[in-house]
Amino acid sequence: MKKLAIFVEGQTERVFIERLLAEIIGRRHLRIESYVAEGGGRAGGRALNLINVIDPDHKVRFFAMIVDCGSDGRVRSDIGERYDSLVAVGFSTIIGIRDVYPDIAYQDIAKLRTGLQLGLKQLPVKVLFVLGVMEIESWFLSEFSHFTRLHPRLTTEVISKTLGFHPEKDDMQLRTHPASDLNDAYHIVGRGYDKSKQKIQRTVNILDYAELYLGMKGRLPDLDALNASLDQFLS
Repeated sequence: MKKLAIFVEGQTERVFIERLLAEIIGRRHLRIESYVAEGGGRAGGRALNLINVIDPDHKVRFFAMIVDCGSDGRVRSDIGERYDSLVAVGFSTIIGIRDVYPDIAYQDIAKLRTGLQLGLKQLPVKVLFVLGVMEIESWFLSEFSHFTRLHPRLTTEVISKTLGFHPEKDDMQLRTHPASDLNDAYHIVGRGYDKSKQKIQRTVNILDYAELYLGMKGRLPDLDALNASLDQFLS
């Protein structure tokens, strides 16, 4: 059985990754265990509390552990703390996913990428860090077909005329606060978006995962890197 560990910043990333993995790998062969990391730091270690399991009906071929680290800054440290134990029990792929906003400016993203790797072991498994630039909601904005599934009147042209940016034509990674943009777009048709589980799940449920996995290559380099890593994991 192949094993994958993904450490994420928070609930939004966890819910999205659960659905992405289930859509790509299929529920029949994939077991997903999601945890929340809690507690102190290196002295006492961080406890992992199981919060969700997606279990296949048939023989498991792939296992994914998703860890909600609770904040941007915890992603790297939680990976570092558990790297040796993960490798020891056969995890072949380790990924960290975090946003850039609000702590890092766009022009400092390259420094962030370098800093995330400093001090981490590179062998036998090199950790892949995936950034939501500036937030993972830029991916949701870029999957623009989901807007009309939320409401038929919420076209990209309506969003462009009302808010001044065009999810289909513009680079959503250049938006300073994509989660706020998503909320503003949804408000056009009397809906809203925030970090509550209910609203995250609503958006995650109407995204087109075939488009995110195959149709958007070249638009979101970090999503491309994530998909390439998942392809390698599945090979």
